Amino acid sequence: MINTNKYIGQYLITVKNKDTGKTTEELINNRVMDTVLNQLIESLTGVDPDMEIKYLAVGTSSAALGDNQTQLTTEIFRTPPTTIPTRTATGQVETEFTILDSEAVATIEEIGIFGGSTASMTTDSGTLLSRILWHKVKTSSEEITITRIDKVVRN
Repeated sequence: MINTNKYIGQYLITVKNKDTGKTTEELINNRVMDTVLNQLIESLTGVDPDMEIKYLAVGTSSAALGDNQTQLTTEIFRTPPTTIPTRTATGQVETEFTILDSEAVATIEEIGIFGGSTASMTTDSGTLLSRILWHKVKTSSEEITITRIDKVVRN
């Protein structure tokens, strides 16, 4: 019997229109970047991983996803988590971010999670842990909550 383990990244995106009260939710699966897989495997050789989740960033590029990417293509906004990364189940961590109505009013095409000791509020800093494409023309009446779900599972 072959045991297949998986690392899964998901984004639960909730958009609330403050004018109409309408709320929509979308769950998007993605592939994590090569740097994450390498950091995880290196931890088995005694190398401490350096990928603590620190920021969510959004950008305006719809360029194709690539597993070896290290930054968003066109980052326009970055925010720290509204909740610290929390273990919510065996092998699972959730981190919540909020983009306020007055923030990132633009056409959002890409979302990324950044971590590691070099991550800061500076554009393109830190290790890109994951990136997804998501099209949203965000208005100043919308608040977006993004819950990042990271999990390692057994099949």
